[in-house]
Amino acid sequence: MEDNNRILLRAEAELDRLPELSEHVREFFSKNGFDEHFCGQIDIVVEEIFVNIASYAYPDGGEKDTAIECTAKDGIATIVFMDHGIPYDPLAKDDPVTGDPYGMTIGGYGIFMVKNIMDEVSYRYDDTTKQNILTMRKKPAKEKKHEDQQS
Repeated sequence: MEDNNRILLRAEAELDRLPELSEHVREFFSKNGFDEHFCGQIDIVVEEIFVNIASYAYPDGGEKDTAIECTAKDGIATIVFMDHGIPYDPLAKDDPVTGDPYGMTIGGYGIFMVKNIMDEVSYRYDDTTKQNILTMRKKPAKEKKHEDQQS
């Protein structure tokens, strides 16, 4: 489903689907006026989240469905990943990087990057639909800087 400000993509959570999904997401945000640098950052986010879903959400196999909803409204990009995999809050784990170089952990770097690229990241599990829902929002840097200057 697609309109000027919203696109909904559905695909099986298989790694070979990533290039096609990334292309659709990039094209959508580009058509909505987001620049190349911004779209490159969104590419990283889409890859990290989709690879995690494809690799870990369905350990028992079965129908590995996922959906990506993208919206562009009032200069804000929103990306929502939805899947019916095992319930998992990627934000619950501590960041892998601490002030202590010996305290670094294995894993978690992808979601750490996502949290640093995006302005807002939230997770919820919908008990009714049995879905993981990861919502991320980002403003282009120039608008963010302008907003910061007004504070």
